[in-house]
Amino acid sequence: MPKTRKLLGLILAMVLVSLALTSCVAPSQTGSGTPKPSESTPAASTPSEPTVTLKMYLVGNRQEPDTPKVLEELNKYLKDKLNVALDLNVFAWGDDYDQKVNTALASGEAIDIVFTANWAANYYVNAASGYFTELNPYLEKYPAIKQILGEDFLNGSALNGKNYAVPTNKEKVHNWGYLVRKDLVEKYNMDLSGIDSYEKIEPLLKIVKDNEPGITPLCIATMDAPFQLLDWDRISDDDVPGALYPDNRNNTIINNFLAPESIKYYNTMRDWFNKGYIHQDAATMQNQIELMKSGKYFAASQSLKPGKDAEINASTGIEWVQIDVTKPVMSNRETTGALLAIPAASKNPEKAFRFIELLYTDKYVKNLLDYGIENVHYKKISDNVIELIDPANSGYNPGHGWKYGDQFKNYLMSNEDPQKWEKFLAFNDQGLVLNSLGFVFDKTNVETQISACKNVVQAYYKQLFTGSVEVEPTVKQFEAELKAAGVDELIAEMQRQYDEWLKTK
Repeated sequence: MPKTRKLLGLILAMVLVSLALTSCVAPSQTGSGTPKPSESTPAASTPSEPTVTLKMYLVGNRQEPDTPKVLEELNKYLKDKLNVALDLNVFAWGDDYDQKVNTALASGEAIDIVFTANWAANYYVNAASGYFTELNPYLEKYPAIKQILGEDFLNGSALNGKNYAVPTNKEKVHNWGYLVRKDLVEKYNMDLSGIDSYEKIEPLLKIVKDNEPGITPLCIATMDAPFQLLDWDRISDDDVPGALYPDNRNNTIINNFLAPESIKYYNTMRDWFNKGYIHQDAATMQNQIELMKSGKYFAASQSLKPGKDAEINASTGIEWVQIDVTKPVMSNRETTGALLAIPAASKNPEKAFRFIELLYTDKYVKNLLDYGIENVHYKKISDNVIELIDPANSGYNPGHGWKYGDQFKNYLMSNEDPQKWEKFLAFNDQGLVLNSLGFVFDKTNVETQISACKNVVQAYYKQLFTGSVEVEPTVKQFEAELKAAGVDELIAEMQRQYDEWLKTK
């Protein structure tokens, strides 16, 4: 018995020593560049669960070469956070992205997250078609996004009180203008004051045409054209006729493609095309940012905001100066200008939503996707200021910052105004609130006319926007084909719904 007691005592002592040693071992750490999990981030999944891969479709210039490296870093972090991995797929602006996403949604492909907007993978159409998951239950269960955006802004993208996507927290108004090459502005001492309409940039274009034989004065690609400086308050897609004037002058919806202002624009572009201010192949160009990176263009029309020139400097590796032309307005363009949706075919909608939430709450995740890996793609100047490493030749310089999450968590670049975010807030306060804010057009009754009118616009807009064709005969044919496509019935239905909606305001 004494031997047994001694043996039991020895075993007990060994167990106690073992427990003491175990308690002294430090917990495992994530890599040195990884911050601690934020309190607002949901707890990680049970380790025994298999890691879920989330497929995400995003619009952009290209699939950056170093995307696999960035995702490798990100997925180490996401493994601990949510037990998920991201598979990011970027498709080119315009028709490429729309075709890829719309085809995938219609076929029921198991995508988990897609970028959508009123101008890309059309939010209204795809939500109404049942291709997007209703997010209200997740917004209630995980309230951080609602708290960051505010209910009013979030409600601006709701359809019949239901949210099918979440908007980026960014500027809430917009204006239009030009970006022009800083080196050429300084070389020729150009006067940028007084350019308060799209055509008043012509003297600058002439200077470049006369003195810089290797430079095309104006860069146009698809809808990225000075036509946008007319700033029509569109009722539907960019390529669907029907818009209001952007100054609240009245509540009459017109065919914006055939309005007097648009006809004047087509004639101006034709004149500029004949003078050599516009590239002869402009009607076939697809990606404005990639063209701007080439260094072969002087000016490009752009949607602007405080510090847009600095952002494009970083994206292109070329210094630009912005010319604000139109006045800021708040429209449906902002509430649905950049959103993330979860397709109905996703097999992991809750995991997808929790990842989306990180883009609003987790500064590390947001900036890793925006700028890449520290000391590889950028270096830190201070805690919140960075400098890109060789941006023109970088393997990761996607310019994603405004497309998702909370943009106010983005690092500032060293060439940006330290007061950028304060100026964003002031910019938001300047905007004229358009009468149509909150109006959502229901296309159900005129889907045939919309489809037919889209086809007609797609057949003509590139040639007219770039001045590549004679205006009068082309507009005459354009008008006839739109009429045959049912444009009058379409605009009448828009007006009917808008009038009914105005009565409820």
